[in-house]
Amino acid sequence: MYMICFFLHSPYTVTKVSLKVMTPVILTVFVLALYLHAQQVESTARLDFLWKLQATEEKEEMEELQAYNRRLLHNILPKDVAAHFLARERRNDELYYQSCECVAVMFASISNFSEFYVELEANNEGVECLRLLNEIIADFDEIISEEKYRQLEKIKTIGSTYMAASGLNDSTYDKEGRSHITALADYAMRLREQMKYINEHSFNNFQMKIGLNIGPVVAGVIGARKPQYDIWGNTVNVASRMDSTGVPDRIQVQFHYFTTIHDMYMHFIVKYNGMKKLEHP
Repeated sequence: MYMICFFLHSPYTVTKVSLKVMTPVILTVFVLALYLHAQQVESTARLDFLWKLQATEEKEEMEELQAYNRRLLHNILPKDVAAHFLARERRNDELYYQSCECVAVMFASISNFSEFYVELEANNEGVECLRLLNEIIADFDEIISEEKYRQLEKIKTIGSTYMAASGLNDSTYDKEGRSHITALADYAMRLREQMKYINEHSFNNFQMKIGLNIGPVVAGVIGARKPQYDIWGNTVNVASRMDSTGVPDRIQVQFHYFTTIHDMYMHFIVKYNGMKKLEHP
């Protein structure tokens, strides 16, 4: 005889058992999800911090490199010319030049340096001679960087000859008072005094000849890979001749320069040196 049997149970009992089992599981999963989420948020925050730190460091390095490049450019070019070349809208093939109506030009040369320079084993094949020359030029550079000579600009050195000028831009050209002209004359006398000081402390007898002239020049930059700032014109040529035909330990000026500084500043003592024929280079 067969019978159909059924298991009887209370629905309340099943629900109660299920909740007892599922609640800890759900809580565990929830806590684990919160933990994983917190880990992910922390990892993202760490990566974000590292990326920002790296970006900041790269930006600072780029700014330092740009500042270094600007300093290098300012060392070889006047500030206003350097600003022209740093301008973003400038074309690479654009020629920079400027006509200047009244510029004071100076050439100062150590006339007997070639006699001092010898290549011997005792002076490291002439290196020590060049070292002393470098120290002299560095002294001249330090003087020209003084605030009182802010109107002056070093142009270049040619061997043992130092070339400088004043009044090359609107900020240094004194059209009314012509102070840029007298500033260069004062600088020339400072160089002569500095040369005496160097001779006393290095036990040498360097002789310096200095030539000055004023007039119009053309200033510009030539060269692409190695830009060189320079000035051209008859004013420059005559200033060079004032130097080469001058007398050691004296400053020779052209007549127009003499009348300009004599009318403004009587403390410059000037001695007539006669008429000279200046041959063109």
